[in-house]
Amino acid sequence: MVFVTLALRFRMRAKEADVETPDPLREEEHRRPDRNFGIVNAVTWIAVFLVFQILPRLGRGDLAIPIVALIVGLHFFPMPPLYRHAANLVTGALMAIWAILCLLLFDGDRRIGFASLGSGFLLWAAAAWALKTANQLLRSTGL
Repeated sequence: MVFVTLALRFRMRAKEADVETPDPLREEEHRRPDRNFGIVNAVTWIAVFLVFQILPRLGRGDLAIPIVALIVGLHFFPMPPLYRHAANLVTGALMAIWAILCLLLFDGDRRIGFASLGSGFLLWAAAAWALKTANQLLRSTGL
């Protein structure tokens, strides 16, 4: 609840700042990365859907989770420049490397378990990093 409240307050202040200086070019500048981010996410989710539809039918369901982790890791790289910062790139690289290691080193249920555990840990660590960065930005701007 605290995070939701902080996010809504930050969003309202950002909107207030935009209301003071409406600029069509600035609005398009903000819309373009969001649109590109939506395209990247759509391609990611389509790939995830196909993996979960195809691999179990081929009798290789144990490959689904590591391959999905690989897809999610790779989806951090084609993000628009606005979202392409160290936390996302490091998270994406580590997830891709972890997924490949799980595919090579483990088999069966171990592959699924280790891929899930490692991906979950990396995503939570990335979320903590993002919250720390956001907190530092909020403090430096006085919001």
